Amino acid sequence: MCATSAQSMQESMVAQPSLKIWQTWTGRHTFFCDGRLMVGPDYGVSLFAAGLTSCLSLAFWLLVCPQLPGALYFTLGGMTLYLLAIGFLVVTATSDPGILPRAPYVDDAESNANLNTTRTIEVNGVTIALKWCPTCRIWRPPRASHCSECNVCIDRFDHHCPWMGQCIGRRNYRYFFGFVVSVCTLCLYTAAVSAFALERALSKVPSGVRLPVDRLGQAVEDLPAAGVTMLVPGLILLCIAPLLCYHCSLTCRNTTTSEDVKGTFSDSPNPFNSSCTSNCDEALCAARGPSRLHLRSHASEELGGAMILRNDGAGAELQPAEEAVLPLRIAAAEMVLKEPMGDAGDGEGIDVV
Repeated sequence: MCATSAQSMQESMVAQPSLKIWQTWTGRHTFFCDGRLMVGPDYGVSLFAAGLTSCLSLAFWLLVCPQLPGALYFTLGGMTLYLLAIGFLVVTATSDPGILPRAPYVDDAESNANLNTTRTIEVNGVTIALKWCPTCRIWRPPRASHCSECNVCIDRFDHHCPWMGQCIGRRNYRYFFGFVVSVCTLCLYTAAVSAFALERALSKVPSGVRLPVDRLGQAVEDLPAAGVTMLVPGLILLCIAPLLCYHCSLTCRNTTTSEDVKGTFSDSPNPFNSSCTSNCDEALCAARGPSRLHLRSHASEELGGAMILRNDGAGAELQPAEEAVLPLRIAAAEMVLKEPMGDAGDGEGIDVV
């Protein structure tokens, strides 16, 4: 019975068109270059942020820096910070944040049963309840959450960042942190150098103009670009600097934005919290681990992939025989419950109940 069901299922899959995982994707991401590039649903906002940064930087390089002594060095400094900020933005927006593959072979009956089942895991002496995701049909590991914007489960979910157009999770948090640091540094540098340029323009205002407001207005009129590149980055810095301080606090405490907002560990100690140095190393320097996604693989070759093909060739969940998928269910459960436990010291102190 089992062999017959598995053989018939395999023959059915072979007969389907050769669609790839990204072509049958059920999340809200957008793919380019045959699945090699994945961006979130809000990638248009990322393009706007990159465009605004580029316009301000160009105005700073071409209109402000040439007015200063040592213009080349000021320009090179601004270009270096700009490239860092844009580089972190691109990597953050296009990286897999830690998406957990769906289990499409789980039927409705089993999903409903799991939804009403309680399962816990003990990490460093603290009992954590595991949650069943009825959309992805998996037991989410600790610290994972389902993002309603992207419609996928993210390992060590931090938040969905609209400016990145992407979720921030285990595999791209360090790049997001680098982006926030680089943007703060770029804004501070641009605003400070522009203020210096305005101060030089102010010193050239005729002495006949006595009122400070009039003198400042005359300086801005003589060098309007410096006024813009001082004011706009300054306003951006006022918004981004508190965010950087907040994420520095989260990193030092080994807490995610989602956990902090929901108060996940308000009534119990955080089992993932260690020393400040260890927490920072884990969040920003530790190995990310390989991506679980194989977007360019054929959907018919990966039963545990993002989606299985329907008989008419469209993307849909396949309901194979129970006997044929039982080993896959066991393997998937072991992967989800055991693999992402790097937060607790390579599996030490972890017991699944």
